[in-house]
Amino acid sequence: MASSHNQDRRHFLSRIGLVSIGASIGVVALGSGVARAQAPAAGGACVDLASLPFSQKNRRRGLGYVETAPDAKKRCGLCAFFTAGQGDCGTCQMLSGGAVSGHAYCNSFAPKQG
Repeated sequence: MASSHNQDRRHFLSRIGLVSIGASIGVVALGSGVARAQAPAAGGACVDLASLPFSQKNRRRGLGYVETAPDAKKRCGLCAFFTAGQGDCGTCQMLSGGAVSGHAYCNSFAPKQG
Protein backbone atom coordinates (compact mmCIF):
# COMPACT_ATOMS: atom_id res chain seq x y z
CA MET A 1 0.00 0.00 0.00
CA ALA A 2 2.64 2.55 1.02
CA SER A 3 4.58 1.97 -2.19
CA SER A 4 1.53 2.75 -4.33
CA HIS A 5 0.82 5.89 -2.29
CA ASN A 6 4.43 7.07 -2.73
CA GLN A 7 4.26 6.46 -6.47
CA ASP A 8 1.02 8.43 -6.75
CA ARG A 9 2.51 11.30 -4.75
CA ARG A 10 5.73 11.30 -6.79
CA HIS A 11 3.72 11.27 -10.04
CA PHE A 12 1.53 14.16 -8.84
CA LEU A 13 4.51 16.26 -7.76
CA SER A 14 6.34 15.66 -11.01
CA ARG A 15 3.24 16.67 -12.98
CA ILE A 16 3.08 20.05 -11.26
CA GLY A 17 6.77 20.67 -11.73
CA LEU A 18 7.90 20.54 -8.13
CA VAL A 19 10.16 17.52 -8.46
CA SER A 20 13.19 17.46 -10.72
CA ILE A 21 14.90 14.22 -11.62
CA GLY A 22 18.57 14.27 -10.71
CA ALA A 23 20.96 14.23 -7.79
CA SER A 24 20.89 17.96 -7.15
CA ILE A 25 17.22 18.89 -7.16
CA GLY A 26 17.78 22.38 -5.72
CA VAL A 27 20.46 23.23 -8.27
CA VAL A 28 18.36 22.00 -11.17
CA ALA A 29 15.20 23.79 -10.02
CA LEU A 30 16.81 27.08 -9.04
CA GLY A 31 19.96 27.15 -11.13
CA SER A 32 20.58 26.37 -14.75
CA GLY A 33 17.00 25.40 -15.59
CA VAL A 34 15.56 28.84 -14.92
CA ALA A 35 15.40 31.29 -17.79
CA ARG A 36 16.66 34.76 -16.96
CA ALA A 37 15.16 38.05 -18.12
CA GLN A 38 16.89 39.52 -21.10
CA ALA A 39 16.31 42.07 -23.81
CA PRO A 40 13.66 40.91 -26.26
CA ALA A 41 14.91 38.75 -29.12
CA ALA A 42 14.25 39.68 -32.73
CA GLY A 43 10.73 38.25 -32.44
CA GLY A 44 10.02 40.37 -29.36
CA ALA A 45 9.82 37.44 -26.91
CA CYS A 46 11.70 37.59 -23.60
CA VAL A 47 12.19 33.82 -23.45
CA ASP A 48 12.09 30.96 -25.92
CA LEU A 49 9.24 28.91 -24.45
CA ALA A 50 10.19 25.85 -26.50
CA SER A 51 13.66 25.72 -24.90
CA LEU A 52 12.42 25.84 -21.30
CA PRO A 53 12.94 22.77 -19.10
CA PHE A 54 9.92 20.53 -18.52
CA SER A 55 9.46 21.85 -14.95
CA GLN A 56 9.15 25.46 -16.19
CA LYS A 57 6.77 24.48 -19.00
CA ASN A 58 4.65 22.57 -16.50
CA ARG A 59 4.62 25.44 -14.02
CA ARG A 60 3.57 27.92 -16.72
CA ARG A 61 0.86 25.55 -17.90
CA GLY A 62 -0.39 25.12 -14.33
CA LEU A 63 -0.58 28.88 -13.86
CA GLY A 64 -2.42 29.42 -17.15
CA TYR A 65 0.47 31.52 -18.51
CA VAL A 66 -0.09 33.22 -21.87
CA GLU A 67 2.24 35.57 -23.75
CA THR A 68 -0.42 38.26 -24.25
CA ALA A 69 -2.78 39.23 -21.42
CA PRO A 70 -6.46 39.08 -22.38
CA ASP A 71 -7.00 42.10 -20.08
CA ALA A 72 -4.32 44.83 -20.25
CA LYS A 73 -5.09 45.76 -16.62
CA LYS A 74 -3.97 42.28 -15.50
CA ARG A 75 -0.67 41.96 -17.36
CA CYS A 76 2.57 40.76 -15.75
CA GLY A 77 4.12 44.24 -15.80
CA LEU A 78 1.45 45.37 -13.31
CA CYS A 79 1.71 42.29 -11.06
CA ALA A 80 3.27 42.23 -7.58
CA PHE A 81 5.24 39.08 -8.50
CA PHE A 82 6.93 40.77 -11.50
CA THR A 83 10.39 42.33 -11.31
CA ALA A 84 11.28 44.57 -14.25
CA GLY A 85 14.35 43.84 -16.33
CA GLN A 86 15.50 45.25 -19.66
CA GLY A 87 12.91 46.60 -22.04
CA ASP A 88 9.57 44.87 -21.57
CA CYS A 89 11.17 41.78 -20.04
CA GLY A 90 11.32 40.85 -16.37
CA THR A 91 11.16 37.92 -14.00
CA CYS A 92 8.31 36.33 -12.07
CA GLN A 93 8.47 35.03 -8.50
CA MET A 94 5.68 32.55 -9.26
CA LEU A 95 7.93 31.05 -11.94
CA SER A 96 11.00 30.81 -9.66
CA GLY A 97 12.51 33.86 -11.30
CA GLY A 98 11.69 32.74 -14.82
CA ALA A 99 11.74 35.32 -17.59
CA VAL A 100 8.42 36.79 -18.71
CA SER A 101 7.16 39.61 -20.87
CA GLY A 102 5.48 42.53 -19.12
CA HIS A 103 2.54 41.95 -21.47
CA ALA A 104 2.02 38.30 -20.46
CA TYR A 105 -0.56 36.98 -17.97
CA CYS A 106 -1.18 34.08 -15.60
CA ASN A 107 -3.89 33.07 -13.12
CA SER A 108 -1.77 34.20 -10.14
CA PHE A 109 -2.00 37.89 -11.05
CA ALA A 110 -1.92 40.12 -7.97
CA PRO A 111 -1.94 43.90 -8.52
CA LYS A 112 1.06 45.87 -7.25
CA GLN A 113 0.30 48.00 -4.24
CA GLY A 114 0.71 51.75 -4.55
